[in-house]
Amino acid sequence: MKTNEIVGKKIIDKNVKEVGKIAEMTFDTKTFKLTGIYGSTGNPISKKYHDFKATDIMAIGDYLQVNVTKEELMENSLDKIPKSEGTNAKSSEIIGKKVLDCNGNDSGKVSSINIDIEKQEITSLNVSKSSSFTKSSEAKIEQDEITGFGDYILINKTLSFEDDKTGDEEEEKKETPEEEKVDININ
Repeated sequence: MKTNEIVGKKIIDKNVKEVGKIAEMTFDTKTFKLTGIYGSTGNPISKKYHDFKATDIMAIGDYLQVNVTKEELMENSLDKIPKSEGTNAKSSEIIGKKVLDCNGNDSGKVSSINIDIEKQEITSLNVSKSSSFTKSSEAKIEQDEITGFGDYILINKTLSFEDDKTGDEEEEKKETPEEEKVDININ
């Protein structure tokens, strides 16, 4: 499941009451494990945030079910989501980050994060690369191909995108016949 499919889901407490919506997810960039989920309540002017640890999560499906009560959440509410510290990174900080291949070349930007709900960890990142004609190609980076996380994401391979050919190369390929045929009539 992608993180952008999870953010925005409603949160249900252990008393089966709606307590808010998922606003953000945080991951450890060394282990790729989910370290927390931030839920939000209130309107955009007076929004409050709540920090859910991975141990608080009972299930993630159409809703996020947590094993705390609404009252416990209100006691520990935050005015804003804290900045990432150490090896933790927010999903919104990972999406849009540039990816560099093993040769130091720009391979594109992270377009989405795929996570395994059962294991609560990142399984892969989707990387998109835009061409000059606003077409974008997408490739998938598996967890074991990521070698570094910081201002950039480093991977141990070069990416090949499905739509790497330009329009001129495709036209040239269509115009060049595979074999030249000559009909000779001997009479």
